[in-house]
Amino acid sequence: MRSISSPGFLPVLPATVAYRRIGWLFTIAWGAFIIFRRLLREGMWSDGLIYASIARNMAIGKGSFWSPVFAHSFYLPYNQTEVFYEHPPLQFYLQSWFFRFLGDSYATERIYCFVVILLIITLMVQLWWRMVPADHPLHRFEWLPVLILFTCRLTEWTYAQNYLDATMSLFCLLTVNYTIAGWQTPKRSLLKASGAVLALFAAFLTKGPVALHVLAVPGLLGLAYYWPVKIGPAFRWTFLLVGGFGLLLTLVLLYDPARLFLQSYFNQQVLAALSNKREVIPTTAGFFGRAFILKIVVINSAPALVLMGILWVLNRFGFKTKASVSPLSGMIRFYAALCLTSTLPIMATTKQFDYYVVPALPYLSLGLAAWIGPQLLTAIQAMKLSLRRLRVIRTVGGLACVTTVLYGIAIAGTPYHSYRAILSDVTKIGSIVSPGLQLGVCPEIMADPLLHGYMQRYHQLELTTLNTKPVFFLTNERCEPSRQLAQSGYQPMAVPLKRYSLYRRSTPVSPTKRQ
Repeated sequence: MRSISSPGFLPVLPATVAYRRIGWLFTIAWGAFIIFRRLLREGMWSDGLIYASIARNMAIGKGSFWSPVFAHSFYLPYNQTEVFYEHPPLQFYLQSWFFRFLGDSYATERIYCFVVILLIITLMVQLWWRMVPADHPLHRFEWLPVLILFTCRLTEWTYAQNYLDATMSLFCLLTVNYTIAGWQTPKRSLLKASGAVLALFAAFLTKGPVALHVLAVPGLLGLAYYWPVKIGPAFRWTFLLVGGFGLLLTLVLLYDPARLFLQSYFNQQVLAALSNKREVIPTTAGFFGRAFILKIVVINSAPALVLMGILWVLNRFGFKTKASVSPLSGMIRFYAALCLTSTLPIMATTKQFDYYVVPALPYLSLGLAAWIGPQLLTAIQAMKLSLRRLRVIRTVGGLACVTTVLYGIAIAGTPYHSYRAILSDVTKIGSIVSPGLQLGVCPEIMADPLLHGYMQRYHQLELTTLNTKPVFFLTNERCEPSRQLAQSGYQPMAVPLKRYSLYRRSTPVSPTKRQ
């Protein structure tokens, strides 16, 4: 590897403090901008609102670990009981402690999301250090996979939306980390295996069977990462993970409330999805439609692939140099295989959403960084940047971080543009309808997931039908049963709403009727 020792130039060493600091400065600036755009602003899609509502309810004593509660009303027809059987309860429980300590504000679930992304980044850095040899010139390029993560299209949306997939991804990464650490240090393998099993079970209790892709980690390590292949350790570690997980699951199923919940969850969610009795999206129908999830993987890889192409062209035709760094081939193969292992099983069902790829994003980023790293380092060497230029670049990176912080301060607490209308209406409705009451809506509105989420999350209000004769009733332009409302004693209220019209029942309410 070449080095430059002439005055005014920094020796071209890949792990120099200068390059590392510059890399982290621009990674933090870009990553904070991507995350802050949504995380610091008010407004969230219904799934995250529902999960936060369940956690808040659990914090105030409404519901429990094996009996999580959103509300009596729910916009999906699959959950017809007050107990929320749609997903395992671990994230709700963990987040409930954030509500206990931080209070019930819109910032609580955002802080939780921020903690999750910070922990994911920490684990990605640790995995990079574990799998890139300490004497390899790319060992201190741990910022590169983090930067690539922030170029993925899904990162901005999902990590700020309180999705279960992000928390599950955290525990899956912890399983991978413990498995590799135990593999590399046989004297501590039992302790690391225990941590891996506990993390795997936590991932399962967050999002269900989709977390079990990490059971393939030992086999992929033995077959893809190491050369020559290592079959014996792969079998031993697979046995430890499978056996430990099976033991924990058996013990949990001996507890009646846990068994009832998990049985209901599997019947209502997992088995129904596998038999295509859940949400069926037209774009996922048919043979090629099942490959929708792979399409999302490619889309999220696109920025990194473009960068790889640019670097290759620069090195091949611009600088006319070849990569002088030994490739991280085993690492590339391992994370490519793990990425496919976490996504291919989803093709078994037509219930596919783009955010199902979220657990694969760290694997994808680590693998792409291992592939791109040598080309990037070759380009850096060819540029022969002087100390002065490096200082200028580092200053620009620092200013970018400061600018991002100022941007975050400026937008913090403001409504995200696509949620302004409903946030305005929800705030006005919540100032009139007391918490704990039911808000009547027509059938068309009953299917609105955002209204369900915001009413429960911000004001602890449940939606109901006209048959229950609630005190307040909400309509919109798609359903305006004015005659029926008038006959039932409802009068329109002079509340300036953007999407809805609010009515109040003027006739006395029977004390036997639930409101």
